[in-house]
Amino acid sequence: MFLLKRTLLVLCFVCMAASACAFDWTYGKLLEVKDVKNEGGVLLMPLTRGKYNNVKVLSKNVYDFLSRCQSDCYSPADTAFFSVSSYRKAKTRERMLIAQVDINAELLVTFLVFKNKQGFSVKGPESVVFKDKKLEQEIKKYLKNLAGKEL
Repeated sequence: MFLLKRTLLVLCFVCMAASACAFDWTYGKLLEVKDVKNEGGVLLMPLTRGKYNNVKVLSKNVYDFLSRCQSDCYSPADTAFFSVSSYRKAKTRERMLIAQVDINAELLVTFLVFKNKQGFSVKGPESVVFKDKKLEQEIKKYLKNLAGKEL
């Protein structure tokens, strides 16, 4: 009886954990977003420092697609265009700019731009890994130029 109760308890925890399992989303040849969660059909993008969503889905089609994913998934994206949808100086740091970059009108990624002795450095979210290094460099170059005008 003890073994049966223990087995049922373990199965219960496994079933609850399965709905909250994190998966990786590969966005074509452009980038990969790690630790996306699907909890009962509700999409939860990865958090940075425990409370900030630095990756947001803008497209209903992409959101619906990711809501159906239960494990690592792939969505096609061959070409990329980006724009800076918003940027502002950080309230907490005088030499920091927060920029939100819209990629293909489907994904919003938040970058931090820091002014330092060497010029500017750009940091993206830890959960986003760019597969297209050219795109990553173009975004960083654009944000550094933008920061040069703002900071």
